[in-house]
Amino acid sequence: MDDIMKDAYKIADRYEVILKGNIKINGDVNCLVFAHYCEDTLFYKHLFKVSKDILKVNRKSKNNLKEIKELIKISGYKKVWTKGVFSVYGDLRPLAVEAKLGTWGNNGIIENEEYGSNFLISAIFYK
Repeated sequence: MDDIMKDAYKIADRYEVILKGNIKINGDVNCLVFAHYCEDTLFYKHLFKVSKDILKVNRKSKNNLKEIKELIKISGYKKVWTKGVFSVYGDLRPLAVEAKLGTWGNNGIIENEEYGSNFLISAIFYK
């Protein structure tokens, strides 16, 4: 693991990232994938608690992505872009599987042995 990844993973640990992975997507495009714990309680059963938890995870994820994006830019990469937990463009699930954060469940949700499906995914792409 190179120094950028070690430093990125240290940053991610500060933001309570539970799963981390990296993959090379195509040619010179790299991707760091992160999972933040978020209980998968049914939304309509505990509306306020779930909403509060999701917003808290989103805030941590955004701060994590912002700090790691700065680190990657300082390291000399020119193109760096992020996808947060509320990203509407693109599906991060295949990247999470490729990065070994979990496997496809029967319902199309990524499941991890330790955390089940209790996490939200974010990613940083750079080249």
